[in-house]
Amino acid sequence: MMPDLYWVSDLSPLRLALAPRPRAGEWLEDELAGWRRAGVDTVVSLLEPDEARGLGLADEERICRACDIDYLSFPIPDRQTPPSVDETRRLVAELATRLRCGRAIVLHCRAGIGRTGLIAACVLCELGIGSAKAFAMLSTARRVQVPDTQEQETWVSEYARRSSLK
Repeated sequence: MMPDLYWVSDLSPLRLALAPRPRAGEWLEDELAGWRRAGVDTVVSLLEPDEARGLGLADEERICRACDIDYLSFPIPDRQTPPSVDETRRLVAELATRLRCGRAIVLHCRAGIGRTGLIAACVLCELGIGSAKAFAMLSTARRVQVPDTQEQETWVSEYARRSSLK
């Protein structure tokens, strides 16, 4: 089975992908093993815990670890923005560092568009790319417009503006 990974092509040699949630149930192990074969070594889930369980992804962290994939959870409510700018900044800095060290990262939420696009755009901003260009790159990679909501887009633009002032 070929995994649904949408790599951001203009970042080479850095490797960042967006994805919808992995296939659940009996497919979860195969899906995550496919991500590993594709070179992924870090998975960031943006699903809330109850949402992940409801989607059949309660074992995602355990299976990631069994596949030698680092698993990070950073829950954001569906179609919303992160509750904490400071926690987001820490996550984004960590992900940018991992990318610069040659790690391959996949971000996912339910559809791989809204929350995923928001955090991916913040990572690109951390790498020195402006928010408008970041959204264009991510929309090209994902083949749909990201993020989901105007609120998410505004949040990233404000995040990038504040980050450039520091």
